Amino acid sequence: MHMRTLLVAAFAVSLASSSTAQNINVDVGNAAVIPAATYGAAALQPGTWNPVTSLVLGSPQALLGLNGSAIPATLTLVQGTSFDGIFDNPGTSGDDQALMDDYQDGGANPIWMFSNLDPGNYTVYTYAWAPDGATFIDQVTCGTIDPPQNCGGAWPGAHTLGITYTKHRVTVPAGGSITISITIVQTYTTVNGFQIRLEDTPTTSGCLGDGTATACPCGNSGATGNGCANSTFAAGGRLSSTGLAGASAGTDTLVLTASNIPGPGLFFQSNALNPQIAFGDGHLCASSGIIRMGVVFPTGGVASYPGGLTPNPIHIAGLVNNGDIKSYQVWYRDAAVFCTPSTFNLTQTLTLQWGP
Repeated sequence: MHMRTLLVAAFAVSLASSSTAQNINVDVGNAAVIPAATYGAAALQPGTWNPVTSLVLGSPQALLGLNGSAIPATLTLVQGTSFDGIFDNPGTSGDDQALMDDYQDGGANPIWMFSNLDPGNYTVYTYAWAPDGATFIDQVTCGTIDPPQNCGGAWPGAHTLGITYTKHRVTVPAGGSITISITIVQTYTTVNGFQIRLEDTPTTSGCLGDGTATACPCGNSGATGNGCANSTFAAGGRLSSTGLAGASAGTDTLVLTASNIPGPGLFFQSNALNPQIAFGDGHLCASSGIIRMGVVFPTGGVASYPGGLTPNPIHIAGLVNNGDIKSYQVWYRDAAVFCTPSTFNLTQTLTLQWGP
């Protein structure tokens, strides 16, 4: 692959994955009754609710994002009892009732795990309130930033921190996980559901190589939300981001991370995206104003920008201003002849708006 040359043509975007792809709502318990997508609960995060029962002990469960589309993340009941209960608390109604009146009775120490997450800074809301007992108290542990928190008591009329839910901040690496552990303080443990929210600048994925849009050059589809498969990683390259996109020193903490790439990757920025076309073993969607920000060599299949010999913050490398909408993609070397005679491939794209 010639890093100095980048094909520029009229290509287009395939926007199949939203900025809420790693924001997730889960209702644990009776799968027949779930809150409406208009219900935001304590996180004020409306969107699709995933019904998950404790009968799936040990089995990763596929999840939907807030927009109802499939996402790479999964949820697993790692430890606990496979017992779900339901109790009609006289104080709850409507969507509060749908979320809180069904639950998992998890035994002494149920553990739930969200896996295959995009990297970033998350807030985790855990609903651990017993509708059948105001004296039942749990303790929820999640990450190391915030301490364990107790949860339980009489229904207060609306979601209240420390009574109906706990709130923890967690920093997740690429492909990482969030583990939530619930222990007994008094009587029983109860789990009603979860909400996780990615707090970094939101992005929209496009130019997907997962088979949901234009087929990959050799039918080499990658995993959901990724680029086309390569010779080393069947899941295909994935571009993700952490931090905030502010176009000034001190406000630009944005980091782009390409995972599942076997060789050096050129991180580049464009002003617009058009329909995806075959390019090497993958797809290219950049159409105008392309800026080559820098090449980073991966370690264990992962490379980040800024990084390596390209230390400039992205707002400097990309010459961006607040209010600009920019798209990013990584063109990486794949030395093995895998699909086409070309020895390169690309991640999917990320589009975001720069702001203060």
